[in-house]
Amino acid sequence: MSSSSSSEEFQVIFDAAVACAQMAEQTYDVLCNNAAESSQRKTHIYIFKNREEANQRLVQDYFQENATYQGYYFRRRFRMFKCLYERIVEDVTRECSFFQRRHDARGTRGFTPLQKCTVALRQLAYGITPDALDESFRMFARTTRDSLHYFCKTVIQFYGPKYLRKPRNDILQLQVHHASVHGFRGMLGSLDCLHWAWENCPTSYHGQFTRGDYGHPTVILEVVASQDLWI
Repeated sequence: MSSSSSSEEFQVIFDAAVACAQMAEQTYDVLCNNAAESSQRKTHIYIFKNREEANQRLVQDYFQENATYQGYYFRRRFRMFKCLYERIVEDVTRECSFFQRRHDARGTRGFTPLQKCTVALRQLAYGITPDALDESFRMFARTTRDSLHYFCKTVIQFYGPKYLRKPRNDILQLQVHHASVHGFRGMLGSLDCLHWAWENCPTSYHGQFTRGDYGHPTVILEVVASQDLWI
């Protein structure tokens, strides 16, 4: 009886060990399959976008001698004169290595300074998302976002000390004078307010910048003058 009982116990233990081994094998197969599927999902598919052609089209449209869009069209789409924009591109490229053209790991030449600065300015001027520029500039959303980040950072660092400086002595004198005469601290004064037509106002801002007596979007221009009419 004891021998028969031992055999039965051994058989139970053996069956349990076989079941555990089968479960372990199934679990291993599931983990391997999940890892393979995850690896396939993370694989990046390279898309040849022909960035050279995109750069040539940009130069032909705006920056060559007989460009397709000149004068009014350039100022409308870049929000500044062409000479000013070219100066900004030159300064930003010199100050920040991100905008300098380099080669990637495959030996392919990267985007030009004009391409990176232009996508940054388009985002600022039109308020569009980075991936919306992929088709026209052949640039992934990550590079577009980085271009905007480094463009704003470099402009602030390079032009900030000159164009974002603190109020000068004449402004402080105006504030003191108006405080002594009118009793309002920090007041500058205004000679006139002019409503200037905003032709390129985004559609989403029309209601915010349109008055009933004008019927179209406008921006207010203020002219500040001192007590001796020095504007």
